[in-house]
Amino acid sequence: MQRCNWLLAGVLAMAPLGAALAQDAAARPGAVQVQASYPGVIELEVDASDSERRIQRVRQRIPVAPGALTLWYPQWIPGNHAPTGPINQMAGLVIRGNGRALPWTRDSGDMYAFQLQVPEGVGELEVEFQYLSPTAADQGRVAMTPNLLDLQWHRVVLYPAGVDARGIQVKASLRLPAGWHSGTALDVAQRSGSTEHYAPVSLMTLIDSPVFAGRYFKRFALDDKARQPVWLDVVAENPQALQADAKVLAAHRALVAEADALFGARPYPHYTFLLAVSDVFSGIGLEHAQSSENGMHDGYLRGERPFVDNDLLPHEYAHAWVGKAWRPRPTWVPHYNAPMHNDELWMYEGQTQYWAVVLAARSGLWQPDYAMAMLAQLQATYATQPGRQWRDLHDTVHQGILDFNAKPQAWADWQRAFEFYNESTLLWLGVDARLRSLSRGKVSLDTFARRFHQGGTQGEIRLYDRGDVMQALEALQPGGWDAFIGTRLDARDGSAPEGLAAAGWELYFSDAPNPVIADGEADGVTDLQYSLGLKTGNDGGVQWVGWDSPAFKAGLAKDVTLVAVNGLAYSGARLKQAVTDAKAGTPLELIVRQADSFRSVRIDYRDGLRYPHLRRIDGAPDLLTKILAPRR
Repeated sequence: MQRCNWLLAGVLAMAPLGAALAQDAAARPGAVQVQASYPGVIELEVDASDSERRIQRVRQRIPVAPGALTLWYPQWIPGNHAPTGPINQMAGLVIRGNGRALPWTRDSGDMYAFQLQVPEGVGELEVEFQYLSPTAADQGRVAMTPNLLDLQWHRVVLYPAGVDARGIQVKASLRLPAGWHSGTALDVAQRSGSTEHYAPVSLMTLIDSPVFAGRYFKRFALDDKARQPVWLDVVAENPQALQADAKVLAAHRALVAEADALFGARPYPHYTFLLAVSDVFSGIGLEHAQSSENGMHDGYLRGERPFVDNDLLPHEYAHAWVGKAWRPRPTWVPHYNAPMHNDELWMYEGQTQYWAVVLAARSGLWQPDYAMAMLAQLQATYATQPGRQWRDLHDTVHQGILDFNAKPQAWADWQRAFEFYNESTLLWLGVDARLRSLSRGKVSLDTFARRFHQGGTQGEIRLYDRGDVMQALEALQPGGWDAFIGTRLDARDGSAPEGLAAAGWELYFSDAPNPVIADGEADGVTDLQYSLGLKTGNDGGVQWVGWDSPAFKAGLAKDVTLVAVNGLAYSGARLKQAVTDAKAGTPLELIVRQADSFRSVRIDYRDGLRYPHLRRIDGAPDLLTKILAPRR
């Protein structure tokens, strides 16, 4: 009891977000001094009715005083962990005062800053511009189609520089195409025809409250009887996609109940899963305090392919606690034009992804064999990933900033990317198993989550740092947690993560694909990652080559197309058969095309097809089954 009380006291000691924390953020090297509030209310009108051409027309009225003024377009976007504000998709900026156009200039050192001089006698600026939503994926994320829309407010707003976003009041409205319906965490004060007028909120709340809208819309209650209700608001390209299988809805309702059992009190007054089910709308997963943006395939609600990304909604929902209500101190900035620091993303995103896997299994969004297959896939990936020899897990938290052009990597397993999601899943599995073992089953990472994410008032942001996490773990169960986690964050020895072994399971390979790989191959992919070291598409195009793999050593790369296998036209089945035949000594010979050149390639490989699976470790306690078992 004393240990539990000490832990709770430590969590409550984490500072709530207030003036002191704003000053703390402003004191960082290079930080801009922040004004606490801005006088008046900014009016923001967005016309998104031009769904065919994907043009969103923006009008703002901003109260001002005479003198120099800088307006910012949001740059550092929460949840993206990077300066991804799409300023290249903004056009047609005109700023007027008293009806007269005012000259503006872009800051030559800051492309997101627009500078102007407000003349005497001007008390309000009239701002107009267009946000040109991508019409195709090669321009960026497709978030607007003739049938649906994901309106993210950070794309359609300018705001006064140097002001705390919590102290800027905005009265927003959104015009939709006729007949469309919408879902959002915002309160709709009035509907006038196709225009929704929202109650005034702070700029921070507005940007944290996107709108999903569409021609085909349906709301499902996941827990509408509670004081803090939860809904699933779905938009689709066609009405058939809104037809939900009863088992699918039951799993989503179980997700809410399992999260309650895990975390305890809900940190929001109400919550909305915003879900787009579409095969043309770009996928998304982005967390918010009272909602989340989720993009899934057309058959998701019907239960088709019940594996692909079924951990997405659990991940974004867990963020309501991990990342939104409780936030690592380095990630906090008081507005959207100061750099965020990603050092603690192994907690913010890594523990969230661990809970996504666990909650997907506990709720039934994944069947037990799917969850096991995913963990086998993760263990195999990181046990064989050569990039772990030079780039540690902690360094990958900066990938969002490094990945400035959002283009695929040529050598993904050597370069490494957003590993702080999936590799951290194995890290936190190891922590969970070790807590259970050291305490003889008395505490677990569930216990940590329930106790750490308590305290404070609803809607308050609580900041913590690495020391708070380690103190909380030590209070639960002494174990030298800072060193235990630190060595795993900083390791560059290429050794495999050990979370599964600690939970009583081990990796092995067989010639039968696991459910993860079988699901991927349903799209025409031939996955030979753990044998030849390559993946190909239905047309023979090489999609992935492993660094220093047999395919790599034979001279193959990602831009190559397989034309023939052992003298016959390429097919995935023939390639797999050739891998099997090579075990008996039959050479594996390919004809490949690279640009306009053809060549013959021989791959020296004799170990047959290899796919990852899990099995019990003899004599070791089975902690993993307990971890994945439902709590409700």
